[in-house]
Amino acid sequence: MVVGVGTILVALIVFLVTYLLMRCRRPSDLPPGPTPLPVLGNLKVIWGKNLLDVAATLQKKYGDIFSLSIGPYWMVFINRYDALRDVFVKHGNTFSDRPDVWYLREVKKKKGLAAGYPWKEQRAFTLNLLRGFGFGTRTMESIITEECEKFSELLAKTEGKEFAISGVVNKAVSNVICSIVLGKRFSYDDKEFDKFVKIITETVVNEYTPKVNILPALLHIPKVKMRCDNCIEQNNLIRAWFQKQIDEHKETLKEDHWRDFIDAYLVQIKKMKRESDTQFTEENLKYVILDLFSGGTETTSSTIGWAVLCLVNHPEIQEKIRTELQKNVSKGPPILSDRHNLPYCEAVIHEVMRLEPILPMSISHTASEDTVVNGYRIPKGAIVVPNLYSVMHDEKVFPDSHRFDPGRFLDGNGKFHAPEKFLPFSLGKRVCPGEALARNELFLFFTSLLWKFMILPPEGQSPPPIVGKIGVTYAPLPFKARFVKYRD
Repeated sequence: MVVGVGTILVALIVFLVTYLLMRCRRPSDLPPGPTPLPVLGNLKVIWGKNLLDVAATLQKKYGDIFSLSIGPYWMVFINRYDALRDVFVKHGNTFSDRPDVWYLREVKKKKGLAAGYPWKEQRAFTLNLLRGFGFGTRTMESIITEECEKFSELLAKTEGKEFAISGVVNKAVSNVICSIVLGKRFSYDDKEFDKFVKIITETVVNEYTPKVNILPALLHIPKVKMRCDNCIEQNNLIRAWFQKQIDEHKETLKEDHWRDFIDAYLVQIKKMKRESDTQFTEENLKYVILDLFSGGTETTSSTIGWAVLCLVNHPEIQEKIRTELQKNVSKGPPILSDRHNLPYCEAVIHEVMRLEPILPMSISHTASEDTVVNGYRIPKGAIVVPNLYSVMHDEKVFPDSHRFDPGRFLDGNGKFHAPEKFLPFSLGKRVCPGEALARNELFLFFTSLLWKFMILPPEGQSPPPIVGKIGVTYAPLPFKARFVKYRD
């Protein structure tokens, strides 16, 4: 029997129409959401819009768990604390993997701490090292306080003139990671270091990465493809620089005396080399280092930037901080053991993290199997988005949530108290591995800065507006301020 070309075309058209119609239908057991359009799905709902505003609107209409059809994926948004805990703690094993998206596949090669088979083993090893940090005679605190001093010295040289702080903060925070991972810090005017920090920052804030992750077809647009190809090329340059650092470490490695993270990892490689399926390799080490820098630089430096921006808009809060520091710190700048005597400083830091969360949508997860949560089926392979912003701005937990009010983190006796429903570092099996380091950095950089400087707007100008831009992270728009040194 001969089938004509016309018959085949009709069959293909029928198949395509049927597929598109089915793609427009949301399975009844999936979380609710807007009706998808043919081909585009729900792309029109989010494209070119503020995702935080869109998510808030959809949450009000569809509830704490809703879904969108985006490109080839179902995206399921999890809002508010109870739903987040149900998904990422109660069903943590099912939702602990990362989705198979462009960045993790093409840039990260599914290595390091982010995704793929080895992530759990790599994460456990890294967490143990960071928690028990102490290489040689250096402690985490000594590394951070040294960098705070260098940072303050640079600010003092501005002599109270307006200054854009973001670039220097990035370098200061990167230097903390350098000291931990590489065993050394760099001068802020080191050209090689400057290039390295810029590449890391550009990779994290690349506006096309999240778009291509959910809609790979965008790579057919020349401008998008060029930016994404550049991202891959820049990451290759970074890994080559990491390999240079690793080679230098191998030449002077002493297995019984670890100087830094690279030393510890190289020793682990030697221990595991007889294991046929070991994931402890120099190649994986480079990706782990990349994760430590990309996850520990832009996030912390942006939080410091938000803190400065909030304080330049609230001089009355600066005054309260100054009063608390003078009353409770005999000689400064403060150290970590002063933390329990500085509840208002802690409250301000936490209010900054609440009001302007650096990862408002955290980092996406995926469902490793079909799972029913709150009566809805979350399909295998769905991209699952933890909306941390919905927790930090939940009016039931934080009334008048868009107002900057550190007092919400103080109890009736003026003691610091962070509620359980406060999740700046996410929750579950994927909670931020650098949480302890980030908390220590924020406290020491923040208190050191406020111990030495009054933060003012540029001369004759109003304070810069508290606004930001959402990419992979949520960072403040570039701004300038004056850092006027207090008299000794």
